[in-house]
Amino acid sequence: MDGVATLIKETYAQDEIGQMIPSETGTEIYVEIGSVTRGEWAAASRDGLNPAIVLRTQRVNYSGERIVEIGGVRYGIYRTYAPPDSDDIELYLEEKAGVTG
Repeated sequence: MDGVATLIKETYAQDEIGQMIPSETGTEIYVEIGSVTRGEWAAASRDGLNPAIVLRTQRVNYSGERIVEIGGVRYGIYRTYAPPDSDDIELYLEEKAGVTG
């Protein structure tokens, strides 16, 4: 693994007046950082996504989080792929408006 990323888990709790208040918990994981392929970029772009990076990590590290932070920049996870013959999972990230740090 050649980098560190932080998976952001979002949870919601109800306050005293019934509003749902979000909170976040970050978990640092080791990752391999790669680029999206031209084919992935084209397919995702057709769906209105803005693919940026692919992360590869061990499956045990990922629990369905939708946000990841790398070097102070937040990305949305728009797709995952777990090869059947591997203990790893690929996380496909997009630059996304509204995902801020």
